[in-house]
Amino acid sequence: MDLKVAEQTLLSEFRRLDPDGKAELLDYASFLVKKYQGRSSEETSAPANQCRIDTPVEKRPEAVKEPIFTE
Repeated sequence: MDLKVAEQTLLSEFRRLDPDGKAELLDYASFLVKKYQGRSSEETSAPANQCRIDTPVEKRPEAVKEPIFTE
């Protein structure tokens, strides 16, 4: 997984916290997720100049399940 420097710093600082600090930070992060989860799609911070790319499903005839007949 590729992480940016800020993300790596955040993880290393989180690992250094004591259990009470970790619990407090996780509670606050949960509060923020709940607070901003109700925003409409227009208010989200997702960039507007990107689109999802559908990957075509590869057809593999050799993987089709067929009964094996032996004599």
